[in-house]
Amino acid sequence: MTAAKNAGRFALAACTALTLVIGIATSANAATGEFTYTDIDGEDHTLVDPPSGECISFGLPVTGADNETNASATVYENTDCSGPALDTLPPKTGMSWGSVLPNAVRFNFF
Repeated sequence: MTAAKNAGRFALAACTALTLVIGIATSANAATGEFTYTDIDGEDHTLVDPPSGECISFGLPVTGADNETNASATVYENTDCSGPALDTLPPKTGMSWGSVLPNAVRFNFF
């Protein structure tokens, strides 16, 4: 009887720990804050709490951006984040571009 009771307690503790780990991992899949960018038509756009690790295409090339998130934002010339990165904007920084313009961004925690 005691062995069954201990096994039940262990199973409950293991499930609780797993739930906490999954919950923490899920909440860490997004940057917190806003990423605002201006496209070549002069339109401003804002990404709120963007997902981490996913490539986000801007739709149009971008002339400038402000990264007010808690993650680094790496920008790419290609719309699918392939090829070399153009620049990386650390958290709480901004940047403008001239002749080579970014078309996509990926957020990463370091």
